[in-house]
Amino acid sequence: MAGVENLAEELSAPVPGTSIAIIGAGWAGLACAVDCVRRGLQPTLFEAAPQPGGRARTVRMDGLPLDNGQHILIGAYSETLALMRTVGADPETLFDRLPLALEFDDGFALRAHGSSRLALALAFIGARGLGWRDRLAALRLMGAIHRPPPADESVAALLARTGQTASCIHHLWAPLCVAALNTGIDDASARVFARVLADSLMGGPGAADLLLPRADLGALLPEPALFCLRARGVAVHCGTRVRSVRETATGFELDCGGQLHAAEGVVFATSPHQLPALLDGLPALDPISRAVHALEYEAISTVYVACDAQTRLPSAMTGFVDGEPHWVFDRGALGGPPGLLACVVSAARGSREEIESRVLAALKRQFPALPEPLWVRTISERRATFRCTPGRAAIEPPADPRIALAGDYLIPDYPATLEAAVRS
Repeated sequence: MAGVENLAEELSAPVPGTSIAIIGAGWAGLACAVDCVRRGLQPTLFEAAPQPGGRARTVRMDGLPLDNGQHILIGAYSETLALMRTVGADPETLFDRLPLALEFDDGFALRAHGSSRLALALAFIGARGLGWRDRLAALRLMGAIHRPPPADESVAALLARTGQTASCIHHLWAPLCVAALNTGIDDASARVFARVLADSLMGGPGAADLLLPRADLGALLPEPALFCLRARGVAVHCGTRVRSVRETATGFELDCGGQLHAAEGVVFATSPHQLPALLDGLPALDPISRAVHALEYEAISTVYVACDAQTRLPSAMTGFVDGEPHWVFDRGALGGPPGLLACVVSAARGSREEIESRVLAALKRQFPALPEPLWVRTISERRATFRCTPGRAAIEPPADPRIALAGDYLIPDYPATLEAAVRS
């Protein structure tokens, strides 16, 4: 009930308003629906999956509730945290909020003892595994991001231009780039990477804090948002795929497999790869369709490894500096099932069997005492994020004020994150 009360406090009494069809109930679509209610509009949500959340949701796999990806939020996700509070999802209880800490399997460790800029600076100075030459190079990079180049370049070019050492690249910038942009340094946009570093490492107090979920993804936003919206009279049609959209004399008509729904306005909040087919009946949006069609994608695989309930890792979050997995989370230490490990492989390559084999071998090398798994399950999102490459063109909004887009791909200087989805 807290979410309904919070939303009710923000919103005026419901009044009849323009009907808006929102296609997609991911984090962008849910944020859009809440904003529509704020504005006195009448949104209706259409989601093809059985549950809301899009590419950040809880699914059932062989009867097991598992997230379709292990997400980390940071303190700089101000809009996401504000939206959670609006719908009654309390970040203080749903996350372990920790000062920035990076610990890798080769012994490298960077730990901030606090959330201030001074604490972060001291963390870099005292990082285990960095020499003074490395620390000076890191400071050069942090200075350079205050003056972004007029033309975008790759992260690798930025690192070379600022004289980054091999250790800095190996332990700091390459892992952070893959974690934030899901794109390797040779291909990733330096402008977007600089924005991420500026917003987090150089943001306000707490901006670089790690927010490790203590609940599944559904509980963070999708389920509370759905409850609040329905309590406000918003119709949400899960398991309903919109096949096409066409313009009518009074607005738009959505074809949901033979069932037709009319609306005065429409918001396309689907994953970008689904957008061109939906725009096929709206010729005026062909330029947008072509721009979205040109996007390329990277996969993310999460390998879940279940061990006996007594299994504990030394840290709730461990990085593997050579990747595969990039990060391992002890879900039991974060309020989840004891003994369940979530192993994240960003920019994943290869078959499910190959990825699982490499992840299990890496776990055995790093944790020799780890017992044999009880079971292993892998969830892969083949188009988890767009490839965040230099010079990615901004997608212009539709000229027709009755049509809008929402999604993590719409903010040119942001990577594909939950924060970008909500902000869009």
